[in-house]
Amino acid sequence: MNTVYTTTITQEARRRGIGLEVIEAQTPIFILKHDGRKIRCYNSLTDRVGAVSFHLAQDKRLAHLFLERYGFPVPRQIKYEQPAAALAFLEKHKSVVVKPCREWGGRGISVAVTTEADLQSAIARAQKFGADVVIEQYVEGVDHRLIFVDGLFVAAIRREPAFVVGNGASSIRALILRKNARVGNNEADNRIPLDAETRRNLAAFGLGYGSVPRKGQSVQVRLTSNFHTGGTVTEITPTVNAELVREAQKIVRLFDVPVLGVDFLVNAQTLRHWVIELSPDLAISPPEGKKVAVHFLDYLFPETRAAVKSAPAARSTKLVRKLKASQRRPRSSRKHRS
Repeated sequence: MNTVYTTTITQEARRRGIGLEVIEAQTPIFILKHDGRKIRCYNSLTDRVGAVSFHLAQDKRLAHLFLERYGFPVPRQIKYEQPAAALAFLEKHKSVVVKPCREWGGRGISVAVTTEADLQSAIARAQKFGADVVIEQYVEGVDHRLIFVDGLFVAAIRREPAFVVGNGASSIRALILRKNARVGNNEADNRIPLDAETRRNLAAFGLGYGSVPRKGQSVQVRLTSNFHTGGTVTEITPTVNAELVREAQKIVRLFDVPVLGVDFLVNAQTLRHWVIELSPDLAISPPEGKKVAVHFLDYLFPETRAAVKSAPAARSTKLVRKLKASQRRPRSSRKHRS
């Protein structure tokens, strides 16, 4: 329970006088209690979310099909069933992403797979995290996550792949180990894995674990941008593209999940974007976590708002003020247009 993902919520809860009951110290399930009401939580997932809605949003294949049906831009995708069909998909798209249908934190994901041998290895790796696997067209772009609470846009983050900086003497392996050591126990989930996927990603840049980057050279060591594989996270709430927010808003209304992260890849040159995943049980953590936690507890226990005097920074930006005004229209007018 003593992780950044839960303490961001529980610290804000205590500040408001909301009680806390821990079910099991090693599991992020807890109960928030106030004024005779109890709400069970698993990170940001609560018992207010229906099982069907959660399954639809969390399953990468089902969410993709649902988004595609309503006209949202998504990469081409198939569910893995036969090796021949998987190979044909790779030959058509030249580069693919392989991932488990129901996993988080970058686990089991292989990015920019281009050869039959790597495809077979990627499928086997993904299946270690679940029998159901999807193969997706690889599209290039910067990873954005837009976070909504109770239908309102509250924060946006940009996620970038893990990297190390050379000193002219140390190997990439040594630089990774040194960076992981600096992370410490407080952010243990942010460590760069020394695994076959990192080795394959380095090979894509013509490098290996034994390569020695020159002093000051920044070397990308993973293709995934997840925090859990050593990626970096930057809050971009005030500057995120307004059109992206509007599109994510439509998705949130469609899925009707109280707390939802909508993940996009945005091409930096063309600004074309794709919806790649949804996160109905996202971790509320820094740098945007405190802001999201405030909205999360406003939603669960609106009567405790009086205990919080300072409004989240996101509300002070012109973009968010404008969006909030449009989002407060009656729900009858919130129709998705495909």
